[in-house]
Amino acid sequence: MTPAARGELLMKYAQGPAQLKAALARYPKESLEFRPGPGKWSIQDIVFHLAESELHGYLRGRTIIAESGAGIQAFDQDKWAQSLDVAAQPMDEGVDLFRLLREIMARQLRALPEAAWERFAVHSERGRITLERWLEIYVGHLDTHLGQLERTYQAFSKN
Repeated sequence: MTPAARGELLMKYAQGPAQLKAALARYPKESLEFRPGPGKWSIQDIVFHLAESELHGYLRGRTIIAESGAGIQAFDQDKWAQSLDVAAQPMDEGVDLFRLLREIMARQLRALPEAAWERFAVHSERGRITLERWLEIYVGHLDTHLGQLERTYQAFSKN
């Protein structure tokens, strides 16, 4: 990836919290706990999944930077969703956690020398992941769940 393309991707990564906040501003409070079907996640569930995934991503990204070649573990998002009482947590805290982790990581990434982008970790399920690939994954992850938020809200609106 060229430095210019990486810079664009990094800018999109850094804009993630604003994108999430803008999306959530569109959804009325009564829609936040709606589940579009059995085993499906509510808007609140999706927000906490994003925060939890971002926490894992933060640790993974920093591991790649600090300990190139180290192993990183997968996490079972479904077990996290089933085992943790997300509905009892203030959604704003999940949004704040997501924002804070992104801001810290984006600042770290902007300060890296060019050679750091070749550093990597070995994921327990995906194999070798470079820092560039890590960045692509987390930008795409938010995009995927922004779409899921909208689909969940549309299902609520039709209900």
